[in-house]
Amino acid sequence: MKKLLALCLAIILAISCCACGSSENGDNTSTATSAQDNTTTESSDNAVSLPEDEQDIVADTDDEISFEENTDVDDTSSENVSSNTSRPTSSNTSSKNETNNSSVTNTSSNTPSKPTSSTSSKEEVVSSAGSSTCAHTYKAATCTKPKTCTKCGKTQGSKLGHNYAPATCTRPNICKVCGVMSGKTLGHNYILGECTTCNDYSKSYCPKLYFTGDMSKITDPNQRDKKIECDITFEYRSREQIKTGAAKIKIQGSSSTKWRKKNYTINFYQDSNYSKKQKIDVGWGAQSKYCLKANWIDKTHSRNLVTAKLAGMIQNKYGLLTVAPNNGAVDGFPVEIYINGEFHGLYTMNIPKDEWQFGMDKDNPNHIVIGGGGWEDPVRFKAIPTKFSESGFEVEAGPENDETLKKLQRLVDFVLNSSDTDFKKNFGQYLNLDSTLNYYIMMNYAWTPDNTGKNMLLATYDGKVWYPSLYDLDTTWGTHWEGNKEYNYSTGFINGNDSMLWSRFEKHFKKEIAARYFELREDILDPNNVMNMFNQFYNSIPKEVLDRETAKWTLPDDPIPGYDLTQIQRYLNTVIPRLDARFASWK
Repeated sequence: MKKLLALCLAIILAISCCACGSSENGDNTSTATSAQDNTTTESSDNAVSLPEDEQDIVADTDDEISFEENTDVDDTSSENVSSNTSRPTSSNTSSKNETNNSSVTNTSSNTPSKPTSSTSSKEEVVSSAGSSTCAHTYKAATCTKPKTCTKCGKTQGSKLGHNYAPATCTRPNICKVCGVMSGKTLGHNYILGECTTCNDYSKSYCPKLYFTGDMSKITDPNQRDKKIECDITFEYRSREQIKTGAAKIKIQGSSSTKWRKKNYTINFYQDSNYSKKQKIDVGWGAQSKYCLKANWIDKTHSRNLVTAKLAGMIQNKYGLLTVAPNNGAVDGFPVEIYINGEFHGLYTMNIPKDEWQFGMDKDNPNHIVIGGGGWEDPVRFKAIPTKFSESGFEVEAGPENDETLKKLQRLVDFVLNSSDTDFKKNFGQYLNLDSTLNYYIMMNYAWTPDNTGKNMLLATYDGKVWYPSLYDLDTTWGTHWEGNKEYNYSTGFINGNDSMLWSRFEKHFKKEIAARYFELREDILDPNNVMNMFNQFYNSIPKEVLDRETAKWTLPDDPIPGYDLTQIQRYLNTVIPRLDARFASWK
């Protein structure tokens, strides 16, 4: 009876173990382990609840029974199951009742067979889940590869192949999908500076002005009279437009009037009746008046306009004179001039000294521009002006009357007669401080000896506060006003000490000057930026135009004066380190 009861208990336990093993068809291995743990617990509880007189029988019988360890779960779970359900075979009773053990084994064989190792069990689980074959994750096909499984590398379908966009002037065929290039670029086909294939304008090109009529009086090398005016017809031809009409033209400038090649002021009209002006927009809005600069002392034709462009950029950085085309500085571009079909020269077509240079309303009496025409004491702020004159202050825009003169006198009197305390404290009521700082720094940086008094423009919009603005900047970067020699810029500075305005300004605003200088040295006045701007402008002029200019104006005993751009680089290498040291000592 005891043996029969033990045998029944062993069968119950074996069936429980097999049931746990069969859970491999369940959701996962951990679930099987959990089920087996529960069964084991239940079996143990049943054994404990047996009557006391039968517990000894179970204990004795347990020593005679051994079980295979369930191996269809992971190692940790197997250990737990073994410790709870399996009892080691006693060495003292291992040979007892092999029949009973055999019966247990035979009975267990009616249950599904269990794997003999955890590894094979895992493979079976994967197999039963359908994962022994790759669940493909395909990467999309490309121009050079078909769809490809990111796990096993299997491919499907075909590669897409390249979809080329046709070659252009600047690039070969290019695949629209992957960007790979093939073949060669077409190359530009330029006519008059414009590519006939892509309309590219990057090739250097100059617009042209064709004049027809008698201009002999103002093209005479010895003529200096600025009042002689010639009536002509014109055609302006650029990439964007063609304009025709009548024009009045006369000599422009002061000391430059002595050069063989003259500057001109031109006004455009609708027709030869000269009753209605014709406005032409060449980049700054429609205007009828322009200045044609010969740039006689600068064979690169760049010093005046690039320096003005730098000055305008500086003013713009501080939000000054934003109503003006170039923030109060001149602007322009290269242009070829032909007179009666013959090449006359390379010029620049510039904004003139006029209301529109400063974005002013000519009907507003407080919109005024005053310019230094020479070197009289009032221009150097050493005397209060009593009149306007060519060698003193001139009215460039606004009414030339006593009211305008009084507004100028108020400014000069403040600079000349204010105390040091008053000069520093109330400076902003007479001169815009930011604009004055910018002007002073550009005088020193670009070496502009002509602009400490003469060629200095003073603009006001309220008749009280004035904005200094640079003008006529061909004598810059260390070159002499005659163009055939350089100043000694290895010593000294253009500090304007001959002017009461600039000497007092330097004395009382040293820290402000130094701070502004080093701000500008970070970007606009970085020497690399300066040289890049000069090179860009010069390279915009076609070489064939420069060659025509040289052939036209070079004489055996009178070559074209001026220096190439290497002189500017030499100047920067010499002067800028000196300026850095000077202004660093002012901080």
